[in-house]
Amino acid sequence: MIFCCGGYHTPFRTVFLMPDFLYRDRKLEVAICPACKALIAELVQYNVKTEKYETYRPKRKKTAKFIKDVENGKWQEIKIKYGTKERAGFIYGVNREFKNGKIYQYAVNFNGETKLVKVINQ
Repeated sequence: MIFCCGGYHTPFRTVFLMPDFLYRDRKLEVAICPACKALIAELVQYNVKTEKYETYRPKRKKTAKFIKDVENGKWQEIKIKYGTKERAGFIYGVNREFKNGKIYQYAVNFNGETKLVKVINQ
């Protein structure tokens, strides 16, 4: 069941995907919302590490391309990031690395992505 426009809708197509080393019970559900007539896709998979089900819904403009990529076998590249999208811009902590007489300072956001902030020469 896929939620859109205040109600749950039955998918007209369900694609079962092969398990990955990190995910199992993977399936892609595709439906058309009767209210707004939009194509809706939802990827549901069970995360082995956290032992929870995770869902991913692409934006409306990218739904058709997402379905095409999953059906063509690019489903292994689709990973769900942990963390929330609204907190992705916040940076916490500065990790330092000493290498070859230089200090490398890194920052990490809540999605686990690292970014080089600055390099200091000694």
